[in-house]
Parts: sequence; structure tokens; C-alpha cells
Amino acid sequence: MVFSEVANMEEPTYDATRPFPSLEVLYKYKLLNTPDKTILGLKVTFPPGASTPPHTHAGAFVAVHVLTGSVLNKMNDDPMTIKKMGDSFYEAPGCRHRISDNASQTEEASIIANLIMDTETMEGIIEKEGAAGVVVIDEEYRAQVMEQMMKLQAGQRKV
Repeated sequence: MVFSEVANMEEPTYDATRPFPSLEVLYKYKLLNTPDKTILGLKVTFPPGASTPPHTHAGAFVAVHVLTGSVLNKMNDDPMTIKKMGDSFYEAPGCRHRISDNASQTEEASIIANLIMDTETMEGIIEKEGAAGVVVIDEEYRAQVMEQMMKLQAGQRKV
């Protein structure tokens, strides 16, 4: 897809019925030359049609590399872009990641996200909520997300 096609695309709105991406912790290290900072490496896998609700990252600096597929990406009030395999981008602390979706309804996409944040903050979040806790969902979407997660958990228990 070329830039003109992206410019003409309608931005998707978040739909909690779409699948969530999965998170896999790849590593977590204290940065010895930067006191009180830790880096967390996550592999984020988006099934076909997957979507992440609008969110921030608990004050982290985030650098992302697209491993496979393509993802729709919109931060703050910037225009939406499509990031393809091999592309990268970053999120400054406090950035609102408004769109983070798999661009495909048929193929998986995956990214590596490297988050650098205060060690104390990261340790507290991971201890209480796991790696998913570094994805701070915007307040207006939390109820929708919780409802969908409960439905998914109930469906998994029936299997």
C-alpha cells in the first residue's frame, strides 16, 4: 500500500470484539550505565484483524521494529501510517498510541517493542499486572476491554 492509499483510508475505530494481540516477554535488564532505568523487550503478535485499544505506556520510551506483516499505527494527532516488515518507529514518554492494529484480516503481524522506563515503576507494574500492565488502556475503553476479556475467559473455561 502506498502513502496515497493510506491517506485515503478511513481510520478504524476501536472495536473490542476484534482479537487482542499476545505479549511475550523476551528480556528485562537494568541499564547499568543509566541508573534507575530498565529495558523490557516484548514480542507482540497480532492475529489477523487484531486490535489494541488506545493506550499509553506508563511513561516509557518505546522503540518498535516490525518483524512480520503490517500494522496500522497512529500516535497522538499524527496521521495514521502503515508500518511494514522491516519498518520501525518510536513512542516518546506520554505518547497516546491511538491506533495499533494488524493491517490484515488474513495474515498475522508481529513486532518487537523495547520499553525503557524507571526500574521501580516497571517492577511494580510487572509484579502486580504482568507485562500487559505496561499497556495503560485509555479510561474510556477500559470497561469495553474488561467485558471482552471476561467473555474470552468464560469461553476458554467451557473448552
